[in-house]
Amino acid sequence: MDTYTYLLLSVMLFFPWLTMYGLRKSLRKKMLKVSIMGGLAGFVAEYWYFKDYWHPPTLMGQSIVSIEDFLFGFTIMGIAVSVYEFAFSVTKEQVYKKRKKLFGRMFLVGVISLMLFNIVFGINSIIVSCAVFVAFTIFILILRPDLLLQAITSGVLTVLVVLPVYALLFNVVNPSYWDSYWFLARTKLGVTVLGNIPVTELSWYFTLGSFVGAAHSFASGRGRVKAEQAFNDISIVPIDVIYDEVSINP
Repeated sequence: MDTYTYLLLSVMLFFPWLTMYGLRKSLRKKMLKVSIMGGLAGFVAEYWYFKDYWHPPTLMGQSIVSIEDFLFGFTIMGIAVSVYEFAFSVTKEQVYKKRKKLFGRMFLVGVISLMLFNIVFGINSIIVSCAVFVAFTIFILILRPDLLLQAITSGVLTVLVVLPVYALLFNVVNPSYWDSYWFLARTKLGVTVLGNIPVTELSWYFTLGSFVGAAHSFASGRGRVKAEQAFNDISIVPIDVIYDEVSINP
């Protein structure tokens, strides 16, 4: 069962991903784009996590990269970037300056930070990741304070989506999984809650969800249109034109 647990995690997360994708047509393009990017990033991220955080068996054995890395990155990134707009039926338009180049630089800084603090200073990769997500989220909110609610809510909702999957998978299907493949087990950082769910996992999902939930709107310049602005955009037809159209003489 251990060999298939990582794959099963990705498969179970695919169901909420598919639900959001199927029910909200307006989210599909964004979800696919971000999910593919997340899948590719999964190969890079897990390379670091496998060194000091965990090293699960996969269909390809305990290899450096595996198909599970892509599937997990694909599903969780798609969920995180869309869960807020899906839950609250939010529709956004571009009302702010696009910052795609700046976001690209942020990604590069994130990779450099992971290498610096993990390799040079020996800080665990999961701690560095969470810290980078928090730092980037704060930076985004300084430039776009309107995204505060979206960031926090995205983090909370991402955790809520993941919790049932983790509870079933690691409390029922494979309760001993983390003891076997989690490098932090039986250490000060190896705290679990709600059975066998690591606190570091929930922290990672929350910080990732907060960052990703705000990052796309930040990079694309999209935001909610205020009610008064939306009202002002409505074309007002003169009353005499209406009379002429329906052939009514006032």
